[in-house]
Amino acid sequence: MPPLQQPGLLLSSGISAASQLIISHTLASPHPEQEVRLRELVLKLVPPPLLQEVLHCALRQLAVHHARRASPTVIAGILRTLTHPRLKELHLSDLTYIGSVELQTLDKMESILIQLLPSMTKLTQLDISTHRCKITLPSCSAGVLQVLGSSCPNLTLLNLNNNNRVTSDGLLHLYPTHYQPGCVKLEKLFIQDCSVEPEDVAMLIHFFPNLKLVGYKELGTSIQIIKSQPKKFGNKKRKCQYNLKLTHVDNTMSRVKQCDGEIVDFLCDSCPDLENLKIRVCDEDVGSLEKLPKLKHLELRFYTGVHHPIRTATVNYIRTQGVRLASLTIYCDLLYSNHVRIIAENCCNLTKLFLHANTAVANNYLAVEHSKMERLEVLSLRLGHDELIMSPAANDLVMFLVREAPVLQELYLLLRSPRMTHQFITELLGVNRLSHLKTLIADAPRRTLVAPMLELTIETALLLISSCSSLQTLGNLISWNVTPQSIAELQEMKRVCNYDLTIVCSHSNKLNDKLF
Repeated sequence: MPPLQQPGLLLSSGISAASQLIISHTLASPHPEQEVRLRELVLKLVPPPLLQEVLHCALRQLAVHHARRASPTVIAGILRTLTHPRLKELHLSDLTYIGSVELQTLDKMESILIQLLPSMTKLTQLDISTHRCKITLPSCSAGVLQVLGSSCPNLTLLNLNNNNRVTSDGLLHLYPTHYQPGCVKLEKLFIQDCSVEPEDVAMLIHFFPNLKLVGYKELGTSIQIIKSQPKKFGNKKRKCQYNLKLTHVDNTMSRVKQCDGEIVDFLCDSCPDLENLKIRVCDEDVGSLEKLPKLKHLELRFYTGVHHPIRTATVNYIRTQGVRLASLTIYCDLLYSNHVRIIAENCCNLTKLFLHANTAVANNYLAVEHSKMERLEVLSLRLGHDELIMSPAANDLVMFLVREAPVLQELYLLLRSPRMTHQFITELLGVNRLSHLKTLIADAPRRTLVAPMLELTIETALLLISSCSSLQTLGNLISWNVTPQSIAELQEMKRVCNYDLTIVCSHSNKLNDKLF
């Protein structure tokens, strides 16, 4: 049976209550005198280590439950009440829930940050991303970045995602100069969908020596610029011109769907600490990855404008280096059962495996002794390029991978197969009790139709609920062969039994991101 819902934790309840108290007092009387008294009261009642948690909770509750009254004056009052010089983390992205605002409101919010940030010299993390909403809070322009560069030298994480007021000129304020310390300790910088050019990101990577993670769609282009301009970014006389500390590189979101072979070679020579790599490749590019001894998390997309097959170089890499990998993701056109067998034989330390293919082909017998997936915790199979494609080989792949995965916690079956039925789920539970399973999602890939697509029934749902003692999420029932009445009865049973279980029954198919 699924776990039972537990009463709210005392600590989280206290943080929520303190947040509500601060919001109600600020909304009732947003005046400086009241603000001072409220701050004195909070400092007496709330231990300093919890002030940060109360601040984040208050901002979220304000944005979600009091959006219409969340003016810059009210936000400023809450910030002044709860911020203090020892504050290390400030997350403002929840203000996005307020919704669209006027440009004047953005200017006021920025002026508030410019006033408060100089006192936060201990700040290490700042999140002012906007969740892809262009005219909403929080906002960040050159003025805010200038204050960061002069007042927050300990900053290690800065999230500016989707903030279109962030420009290349604004980022210059983060550099150290004779007049300011800058943010030279930056390790993680997120600048997705900002008004920043690849050349400027290349300069950031080169001149900020501690950068380990840069969230930027055209990161591969920036790396290519560093490689192609050695006089500007390195020394020709040195055998190894670059020694970047990047540990994470994601070039899969680039608008240019090209072969990244040269980028792979450059990363292998210049980023010895690389641990997480997501990149578009041809098969022959994969062999070079052997030069990255610390690589643990790998995503390979065999598509650079055209589909590329998985061949000898990839197979050899998995056989020789697969033991190092903790997670592996493959996007390809054709996935053969032989590829799955090689992964299962050689990647014995995998905890996460994602296999996404347009077509799955059975060309090899999958024996139990071939699988060494004892540590696998997350498995995702997305087979077929749309909901109309049948994958007869899917059942064999699922049974082979799940059978020897005793600690599996998440299972995503985004596929259609004539044998994916209630009987198959029964057989699957017969070879693996799935006692650790927390999430099971079965849906059709890239589903756009609402009609039932899978031959799974309400009996299947009841079987999983009764058999999987750790189950917390089950779905997507909208694509199963069940009636609305049966779903309602299932929800009622969950309520009566007090199960800590989320039953997914959604028309959307957001779990199935576009393959390429």
